[in-house]
Amino acid sequence: MAKSVLLIGADTLLGREVRDRYTVGDVGPRLQSATLEKDAAAVFAATEDEIEVVAAVDETMIEEATAIVASNFAVEAWARIQQADAATPLVDLTGALEKEAGAVLRAPAFEATPVEAPIHLIPQAGTWLLASFLNDLHAQAAVARAVVTLFEPASQSGRQAIDELQKQTVALLSFKPLPKEHFDAQLSFNLLPRTGEDSKISLPEREARIGRELQALAKLHGAGLPVPSVRLVHAPTFHGYAASVWVEFAKRPNLKAIVAKLKEEGVDVRDESLDPPTNTGAAGQSGYAVGAIEADRNSPTGAWFWLAADNFRLQADLTIEVLRELV
Repeated sequence: MAKSVLLIGADTLLGREVRDRYTVGDVGPRLQSATLEKDAAAVFAATEDEIEVVAAVDETMIEEATAIVASNFAVEAWARIQQADAATPLVDLTGALEKEAGAVLRAPAFEATPVEAPIHLIPQAGTWLLASFLNDLHAQAAVARAVVTLFEPASQSGRQAIDELQKQTVALLSFKPLPKEHFDAQLSFNLLPRTGEDSKISLPEREARIGRELQALAKLHGAGLPVPSVRLVHAPTFHGYAASVWVEFAKRPNLKAIVAKLKEEGVDVRDESLDPPTNTGAAGQSGYAVGAIEADRNSPTGAWFWLAADNFRLQADLTIEVLRELV
């Protein structure tokens, strides 16, 4: 039987993006959708062209897989790998396994050699957005420090969060009570530095995870990559990250030269002739876009940048890079 890559959670928003990027990425082995749900099998997708049935993961599938990608049930997937005593590497997109022995945070662009590990952790989308930007910027002009306000969309918390934001919007316009099961707060037409006490998500925990991952990536980078101070804010948007970034350079920056160099490196730079990037405009795009670049009036070595990126595309593209090494 030919080797395959198992994708657990192919029906999640992130799982679908990984599946789509894998299809166009010509990685190699067949990608097989799998599940650790209680049901043995379920229809994953029905279109005019195909109907895919998701198989329940068993020991044989684990042993014969080249790699396993988990966009959910990562803890359960790792337990099944251990039970099968298999050497199959697990790519964790959830961050749930960061404290497990042998778990390694991955960023091939920062690594000198391929990594061998039982668990490959994919950084959170916000982490990778900031690390990628600061890496590109630091290569052009030494960055001393940075302060970031990162705006997180509802899609980062899955379909339930998107549904609740939509229902809240409709309820507000209809003068009806707001559903607050997921956020335990009003997100629609609002900005939340923290969600409610009974919320199913924790912004402080996510903020802390981003901080830990940025620290780890800075050490992995090994070339003085700065670790920014980050404040995470939940925004009333459905998709895509945005970030306001203040950067202090080691000396007065030549912003025009920096912009030109970023363009040469393939970054989507929106200069004065273009509108600044938006989270909706970044949907379906790889990498990140940067614009509204301005010198800080109160600091000769400071400058402002505005970033936007597709949160799922960021993680999916990085996952494909890791899988290319593993397969």
